[in-house]
Amino acid sequence: MDSPVARSLYVDHVVTIATIGFCLGGFLLAGAGIFLLLHIGSHLEARTLRRVLPVPIGSWGRGPVAAEARIEYGAAGPQVGPVSGEDCVWYHVRLTRSPSRRDSDVGEDLLLDVGSPGWPAIADPSGRVPVDPRKLGGSLRTDPSPAESIRLYYRSAAPVPLPPIVPPDIVAGLKKHESLELTEARMSRGVPVFALGRATSNGLVPSFFTTRTRDEALAARVEDIGVGRGMIIWFGLIGLLLAGGSAAFLGTLS
Repeated sequence: MDSPVARSLYVDHVVTIATIGFCLGGFLLAGAGIFLLLHIGSHLEARTLRRVLPVPIGSWGRGPVAAEARIEYGAAGPQVGPVSGEDCVWYHVRLTRSPSRRDSDVGEDLLLDVGSPGWPAIADPSGRVPVDPRKLGGSLRTDPSPAESIRLYYRSAAPVPLPPIVPPDIVAGLKKHESLELTEARMSRGVPVFALGRATSNGLVPSFFTTRTRDEALAARVEDIGVGRGMIIWFGLIGLLLAGGSAAFLGTLS
């Protein structure tokens, strides 16, 4: 350690460790920020769940509403899932091809996007209301989701039977390195759900749609709040210690 070379190697080693500690601290602080945003979202959801209580569908007006009901057929009546062949109240089918022939950043080409001809509905003893299905596969709170799903993968080297909804020319034109993914989401009749959203002249635009009860959904949000608070505190404290300590140490070397 007395030689200049050994001393220089030691300093370089320590600086490397301090720099790694500073970067790791920054990542932890960024993680704390992400958990803070999720924490705020959970608070807002819990407040909404507490404020909007389930009431009979027949008593709904316009605006925020909630109900504990069952999934029922909509105006289009019974549906049949094109992939599963199962009876349902609503379905959504997507067919994609990978890798994309047009945009490598996307990674896949959407070849088919088909929905059932009518909206599903929810009902209780007081009435029935259509449910806008356009958000049922997106960012909607559906944990656990009332939708069932089936997924099929097709490659030339590993072919599987495909339903008639898949055009034959797509299969015939598939290249050896390409694959198809066929997915179907569907909802069955009679499944109990908790639905919360905005009542409009066309029906319910949902923000929550889950097989949980309202009390179970609220308990889950409260649990998320507790977990999020702990993650914010620990990520923030450890991140500050690592980043702050490493920055102070590196400052002494400059």
